[in-house]
Amino acid sequence: MQNSSTKIPAATSARLSDMIRATTLAIEANRDTINALNVFPVPDGDTGTNMLLTLRSVVEDMPLDPKESANNVAKIVARSALLGARGNSGLILAQYFKGLAEAIGEDTELTGEHLAKSIRIATTNSYKALPNPVEGTMLTVYRECAEVAEKSALANDSLESVLTDVADEALASVRRTPDLLPVLAEAEVVDSGGFGFAVMLDGALRALRGETPVGRVIEVPMPGKQKFSGSVKADFVSASEEIDWGYCTVFAIQSDSKLDLDKIRNHMDRIGRSPIVDGTDGIAKVHVHMEDPGEALTAGISYGQLSNIEIGNMDDQTAGWAADRRYSAATAAKPATPVDVAIVAVAAGDGLNDLILSSGMGAASIVEGGDTMNPSVADLLEAVEAAPSDKVILLPNNKNVVPAAKAVSELSEKDVRVVATRSVQTGIAALLEFNTTLSIDENEEAMNDVVGEVGDGRVCLASRDVTVYGHEIRKGMAFATFNDEIVAVGRDPLFVLTKMLELQAGDAEIVTIYTGESLSSEQVETATESLTNKFKELEIEVVHGGQPHYEYLVAVE
Repeated sequence: MQNSSTKIPAATSARLSDMIRATTLAIEANRDTINALNVFPVPDGDTGTNMLLTLRSVVEDMPLDPKESANNVAKIVARSALLGARGNSGLILAQYFKGLAEAIGEDTELTGEHLAKSIRIATTNSYKALPNPVEGTMLTVYRECAEVAEKSALANDSLESVLTDVADEALASVRRTPDLLPVLAEAEVVDSGGFGFAVMLDGALRALRGETPVGRVIEVPMPGKQKFSGSVKADFVSASEEIDWGYCTVFAIQSDSKLDLDKIRNHMDRIGRSPIVDGTDGIAKVHVHMEDPGEALTAGISYGQLSNIEIGNMDDQTAGWAADRRYSAATAAKPATPVDVAIVAVAAGDGLNDLILSSGMGAASIVEGGDTMNPSVADLLEAVEAAPSDKVILLPNNKNVVPAAKAVSELSEKDVRVVATRSVQTGIAALLEFNTTLSIDENEEAMNDVVGEVGDGRVCLASRDVTVYGHEIRKGMAFATFNDEIVAVGRDPLFVLTKMLELQAGDAEIVTIYTGESLSSEQVETATESLTNKFKELEIEVVHGGQPHYEYLVAVE
């Protein structure tokens, strides 16, 4: 235990705010490493990204007034963490902030005793929130940190002393996680969420002491003399790879009356897998793995109003960093003048955005988003409410965004029609049917009719080694999907694209290819010449899309 004679005894609200901001910077500095510790496929998605996005939502809502008391700061961040929690790790992380608020109570400073109590509360709530808690995870790190924090606080109540002891224990606890969870030992990694928590504590401690930088890179604490290689063991093959994980479904339920968390938890356990439910009297945050996310959303609506909906396809998740790309419906391009029927479309890429705006004939606005950066219900609702019409057609342009779009249609008082476009390619095809002289009913029918007639393909580079449905894909290799099935794998994106068209475009008349932001003008020119020469019977149009992650997006009609 630390000698408290010269240690910082407590944190005022201003220092507490600095510590919370420092945890965000610390996670940001170590995000890629935390993500790399995931054992693929990971039901939670990328842990580091989810923790970072959760913390950013906390920081965005923190009061700016330095005179604000520590207890009010803690209450505000606890609510923000719960509503902004992303994935499994984000929800477990939210328990820490909830514990902080409960531990401080009405006191105006954060002490070592408060910190110890907050981690104990987080531990209790986290184990309760999970129907089948697993040791060797972030839960274990919480529990072991709570035990050390309580002993340290009994020896002295210096915040710096307790936080120092807890930060040391967090790294030691993370090092032991492979001893408790065999899958970690087999993959030669430690628990990613636990390591993320240890990183947060290091950042908070450095901010408390006034040290810089608060967000330093931390070496992964591996067992024995092992060193983390930077990725999951190459020949690691988990039995979980054969599981159809479905969709990671996260949402908040808000009600004017008290919510029965146990009842909601049991309900989610009946219809899904790995449910986590926690909250306060009037707010519940739900995380559950579903084959049909709509079933969970329907169940949630029966308890109250839904918000902060996040749907992730866990079978398709790769390491694209959503935190690198911020999207905001408030800054979306909007039509300048009132229209009879407005269009709101989800897209990412300067070329795609320009095409959507021009095809919408002055009626379209855009919400930035797509794969790995799905907009929330709040983002979509804000754009719908800002649209210059009481009649709005919403194009989600991603199958994972469709549930959020449907939730918007229920939340908005406007007449909102969701055309369930599964990709931006199908969305553009639908938008080309839009006619400003027709009613919303007529436009909706015409757009729905064309959606099923468009096949959508994608070509991208693998960000990690994986075997999917018999296809062995190595990091850096190109692979093509058509209507969500892998159809070709190879070293060269153009070769893979060509192979996909050979297999899928036999009966097509028109093929539109949207080129991604990573391609040079020379690559685009080579692809255009090669494809038009090879497929002379097809009408091929190559359009600058500028989309991230995908070298090519393809619409086959």
